[in-house]
Amino acid sequence: MNVACVGQGCVYGLLMLVTCHWLYSCVYREKLRTKFGLPEEPCCDCCVTCCCDPCALCQEYAELKARGFDPSKGIY
Repeated sequence: MNVACVGQGCVYGLLMLVTCHWLYSCVYREKLRTKFGLPEEPCCDCCVTCCCDPCALCQEYAELKARGFDPSKGIY
């Protein structure tokens, strides 16, 4: 298991306990979308992650896999 992945998972877990965890996902989703020039659809990043964070995470994972990245390494 990759140390970066474990670290990110721990940060996400802590955020889930103490704050609105979707904010972390929102920032990450925006970075990913900007890096690959993806449209902001079906609505803004924060709305997507707030309303259905698991769906947003699955989309991000699938996008990275489709581009040949290994999301389990924690680096793209």
